[in-house]
Amino acid sequence: MRQTTSGNFTIKYPDEVSFAFNPVLVIVTPCDNVIITAMMGGVSRVLRYEAINGNVYADLQQIAQLYFATVQFGLNYSSTKQNTNLGSTLSLTIQSTSGADTATVSVSTYVVWGAMNPNGKDVFNGYRKQKYFVGYPFTFGFFTTGQSTLVIGYNGSPQTSLTIGTNNQKHMVEVNGNQLPQNAMFSNIYDYAGTLQQGYFDNTFDLTFYMWQNVAQTLLARIDIESCPDEDTVYLRWIDRHGFYCYWLWNYKNRQRTTAYTQEFGRVELQEYDYQFGYERGAGRRVAYERNNVTPLAVPLADVEQYKYLLDIISSPCVDMYIGKDTNQNPRWQTVAVQAGTYTQTDKEMQDFVINLITPSVPVQRL
Repeated sequence: MRQTTSGNFTIKYPDEVSFAFNPVLVIVTPCDNVIITAMMGGVSRVLRYEAINGNVYADLQQIAQLYFATVQFGLNYSSTKQNTNLGSTLSLTIQSTSGADTATVSVSTYVVWGAMNPNGKDVFNGYRKQKYFVGYPFTFGFFTTGQSTLVIGYNGSPQTSLTIGTNNQKHMVEVNGNQLPQNAMFSNIYDYAGTLQQGYFDNTFDLTFYMWQNVAQTLLARIDIESCPDEDTVYLRWIDRHGFYCYWLWNYKNRQRTTAYTQEFGRVELQEYDYQFGYERGAGRRVAYERNNVTPLAVPLADVEQYKYLLDIISSPCVDMYIGKDTNQNPRWQTVAVQAGTYTQTDKEMQDFVINLITPSVPVQRL
């Protein structure tokens, strides 16, 4: 957290980057009451707090989550690069009062749709290893605090550069996979200017989060490039805990269909009885089945880094399945879910990663 003083008030407020599902704390001491005006996405909200023992503790994560509740998750895959809506600036005006003393300060933090793990090992905007399946929609993302230049290096071809971000503005940026060479085995993404920052929690107890500056020529990502197999596969997209889009091509295992039986009884006047009325009239019974498609998917022999990359899909609320292109050649996505369960990572160098994919319920007949 950052700290400032105004008059007799000490005000602690969030760091440069915050996360919508982590505490977004404002702490004012000593004071009698505090009025916070929070502005995010063009919407302003006024919050009033009374002090307890001279201190005010305000957690604004619900304000941040309200902004994302109205956001449409999706990308324009015809763009070379784009600023996504998975991050937005939260501007705060903090008015503190203690007796006859008052003070007002204005601060801001950039809130990301995500949840960092506050144990000192979870790095935001750090090095990532991904895989680009040629022919499928794909992007790779970074957080920028201004205009930056990415250098895309790969085997057998000269390097190319790409400018992302905007001067003096923070953005979550996604770069289209078509900027990667399709004839190479992999690409390395560098930040030669050293302007892209990484962040981590350095204190578990007060949830302090810090951004720190990289050195020049930092390797940001390695993207392995793989031709699409002809076998029966499923391509999934999800948003990880750091607000970046992730992709993978999964192999089918056994397809499953689950059904649930429901039966309702209703009181009816028995005018006549015949077996043809046994379903509803005479017996007063209504029968229906509910059917869900559960599809086991696997990534065979995932290494440790791949396993870690894939693990976020089991807790992501935004998982989409690629279902082809529309008449304008734009990718189409179907919202799906991943079945809850236990995922055990062994000490093996490589192991299968298996999930159960739940597609929307199938319409059923009802008697």
